[in-house]
Amino acid sequence: MAIICITDDLTNLNGMEYIKNSVSEIAAKTETRVILATKGVRCELSFDCPDYYADILNAEVADRIAEVIAVGYKYRYFTSAIKVAGLTSTEREILLASLIAADLTEDKKYAFDRVKTLKDAAIDGIFNFRLKPLKKKWQDIAEYMPALFIGSQLKDFVSYLLENKKKRTYIDDCKVYDNYYRRLKRCSLLGGEDGEIVREVLLSNCGEVEIRGTLPPTDEKYLKEFYGDRVYFAEKNASF
Repeated sequence: MAIICITDDLTNLNGMEYIKNSVSEIAAKTETRVILATKGVRCELSFDCPDYYADILNAEVADRIAEVIAVGYKYRYFTSAIKVAGLTSTEREILLASLIAADLTEDKKYAFDRVKTLKDAAIDGIFNFRLKPLKKKWQDIAEYMPALFIGSQLKDFVSYLLENKKKRTYIDDCKVYDNYYRRLKRCSLLGGEDGEIVREVLLSNCGEVEIRGTLPPTDEKYLKEFYGDRVYFAEKNASF
């Protein structure tokens, strides 16, 4: 049997839960035993799988670690580093999600390339010692942000980031799915409570949104504002 073990500070437990939940399907198919435990100020996630599945599982876990860094760690960094006035709490969370989404593909790939060969990894240690250029990049972005950001500027900023995006994201009964109809839950790595659907959509890096069912007023408002005529409404009994 092969054992993959990852750890993190207990304050990042939601990231470990995200990894555990994200790989649950492949873990079941590969007869892998998954254990998430807390040990003092640390949390530990271990995968015990047959040797012949180890490479497959390791690649999947590394992909999720990279996502935790590119979304969760970036969110915490920006929450601390970016102080802008003029936005509501919901608009501020939308701004942070937009900034994360802007370089998500590149940030995730950079992190993945540095964790893909590791069988045992401390996520916070990797971030602090092996990803310093990534952290410097985020610092530069934070320093570039204006001190005052009003609602109309937020719309222009998000619209600019959405230019040339082609993929379609689907919303079905307030659940968000990518263009392959895989459930998306990256927003669980963020804070805030309002606008979870619109933030999940922004994190999907899509250019179009298809909606089935009724949305909370806040999410509907901002989706229409950012995506305009690229929002489509499907019949409840229609199939994609």
